[in-house]
Amino acid sequence: MGSIPSFSSSMAFPSPGCEIRMNTLLDRALTLHRQGQWDEAELLYRRILDEEPAQGEALHLLGVLAYQRGDYSQAMRWLARAAECRPQSAVVFSNWSEAARLGGDLTTALQAAQRAVHLDPTLAEGYNHLGLAWQAAGNRTEAEAAFRRALEVRPDFALAWNNLGTVLREQGRTPEALEAFRRAVEADPRLPLALSNLGQALLEAGAKEEAEHYLRQAVEANPQLAEAWSNLGNALRAQDKLEEAIHCYRQALALRPDVAMIHGNLGQALQQQGHLAQAIACYARAVELDPTSPRFETFWASALAEQENYAAAAEHYRKALALKPDHVEALQGLGSVLLEQGDFADALEHFDAALRLRPTDAETLVSRAAAYAELGQLERARADYRAALQHDPEHAGAWSVLATQLRDRLPPEDVAAMEALLAREHLSDWRRALLHHGLAHVYDARGEYVRAAEHAARGNACRRLVWTRQGKTYQREEHSAFVDFLIRCFSPEWFACTQGWGLETPVPVFIIGLPRSGTTLIEQILASHPQVYGGGELTITKEVIDLLPQWLGRSEAPLMGLPHLTRAAALQAAKEHLARLRRLHPSAERLVDKMPDNYLWLGWLATLFPKARFIHVRRDDRDVALSCWLTNFKQIRWACDLEDIAARIRDHHRLMDHWRAVLPVPLLEIDYEAVVEDLESATRRLLDFCGLDWHPQCLAFHDNQRPVRTASLVQVRQPVYRHSCQRWMHYRDTSLGEFLLRLGQASWSNSKGKQINSAPPVSQRPDN
Repeated sequence: MGSIPSFSSSMAFPSPGCEIRMNTLLDRALTLHRQGQWDEAELLYRRILDEEPAQGEALHLLGVLAYQRGDYSQAMRWLARAAECRPQSAVVFSNWSEAARLGGDLTTALQAAQRAVHLDPTLAEGYNHLGLAWQAAGNRTEAEAAFRRALEVRPDFALAWNNLGTVLREQGRTPEALEAFRRAVEADPRLPLALSNLGQALLEAGAKEEAEHYLRQAVEANPQLAEAWSNLGNALRAQDKLEEAIHCYRQALALRPDVAMIHGNLGQALQQQGHLAQAIACYARAVELDPTSPRFETFWASALAEQENYAAAAEHYRKALALKPDHVEALQGLGSVLLEQGDFADALEHFDAALRLRPTDAETLVSRAAAYAELGQLERARADYRAALQHDPEHAGAWSVLATQLRDRLPPEDVAAMEALLAREHLSDWRRALLHHGLAHVYDARGEYVRAAEHAARGNACRRLVWTRQGKTYQREEHSAFVDFLIRCFSPEWFACTQGWGLETPVPVFIIGLPRSGTTLIEQILASHPQVYGGGELTITKEVIDLLPQWLGRSEAPLMGLPHLTRAAALQAAKEHLARLRRLHPSAERLVDKMPDNYLWLGWLATLFPKARFIHVRRDDRDVALSCWLTNFKQIRWACDLEDIAARIRDHHRLMDHWRAVLPVPLLEIDYEAVVEDLESATRRLLDFCGLDWHPQCLAFHDNQRPVRTASLVQVRQPVYRHSCQRWMHYRDTSLGEFLLRLGQASWSNSKGKQINSAPPVSQRPDN
């Protein structure tokens, strides 16, 4: 939460009966000055100096006027001359100190303030300005002492209470700082900076509603105070009142467009709304204004990571750590990026480093828990999720994962806590989606299918809102047109022309299918064989295709280059693809890529690797659709709309029909239901198809401790179970019932006449 530290200072006007001997002209000028008629007052001050150049009162007041206008250099010059003329005036030296501090001359600021309190040990403003000068010089101990001395002189000095609170807050003494800010507001209930600082301190202490109360008073007291608008935005953002928060940040920027923190705060609110491109623009501006702050590099990196641009995100996180090696958020963020890239050891190292610095950081605990879960260390993962919730009881991500993993074993008090969070008026759509999907799994496991369906529907509605704001709404017509393109491109003529191209290696194994069809289970079975390495859902296929233009020497989009593919380019692509696979394991006889969407690229992959193994996992469309609907995918946009799900499944079948007709390579098609019904027979077919000898460890796949980075990471740690077969039938009497029935009756659906124990068609075993 980016707050703007606010100190309070004021120039002291001389008292008519004490500081100056009033003459008629000076009296008129001072009256105009106090009334805000600055130009008229300045003319009179200058007239006085024309007649008497060493008139100290006029010089002093011209310095005060320049200070009020923000011209600190001019203020310093006037006040220096005033001090020469009035060397015994504590007020002149006190005001000179403040002008010098704001003008960047800390040596003069300290010397002038020390002279002021020496001349008048009862001048509270002098001690206040001395404290500000010490604080600017980085000496918080002396600053605190000076502010406390000011308060001894004047216990109701609101400005000094405010400044004392700010110094205490900078030292991490939050309870003392809160008390000081409260004393400031008691002394002057309309002091804007004190109201703003009290609100921000309350926010940091977790009192969001009370913080909002005081911050609204601050902007009401002074609508021109950018710090108060920004801090109010922070309080509103903490309550997920994002539209109001964005309005406040824009108000602050209209007043102070040069403050990096406000740009950063606006970026965070926009990022929470899903406007990633706008957020990144804010972060870039913040970095431009303050290139030495690790905070804004970290914000920038987080938005890039959300865009799945992990390489660029890692670069910005590393920039942040170069600026501040102990920056907790950057350590946590880089760890999360490394986790996405499959580097578990380095990811855990970064999470542990962050937690050594800040053991109560909920976000880092959740990130480390995710790493443990993917490594199969589920108890350690759940301990971290619980620890995160102790420190942040409203962490929707931690609640959602615990609910998804524990299901009906989630304690009733936890379910009640999640329901209470959802009942809040202000909660971001993404957090609502997380909570709804978690509860859907709980109620599904309890057999309360109507409630499960309701939560899933609400969660998916929230996800659609987020995708829409991000400009990532799934376009089913575009995807259908893409499938048409693939069918036209990879025709019988294509395979006739490209016969013998690529690399004849049996190493790659591609497991394809729809999400939630059982691809993770099949990979886990194969990866339990000692000669197989399971790589998980790899993005190598798309990465290599994106390199096609440079190999072909063409400038168009990669897909447009496919009709111009040459034997040399195909060989280069195959070598690059295999090299990237080999980085996962240099000696495994089989390397598995189980990216489900590789079914789109079967024509390309068969061209590159005519001796590779291709395994298509099938499952009843209705169970696939239901499971996708219940799962809170981070990246699959079509799974939050029922009609999009149906369209995606239809196009999947359409394309698979095409591949069966044209592919020149063997394709094993295996039904999830058949694997569940007879695990050993299905496993033998899989191993035989992949050219591997029998190994009994494949039947104990649930004991395999390899990392699993999919929504099935809990299930594949368990023995095979049958209750996921025909699961859709539980939802016939829910809001999903009509959709599931229509899906099963569609002419293209694989659900028509589906038998659970049907034997999967298996092509002949390919040559090694």
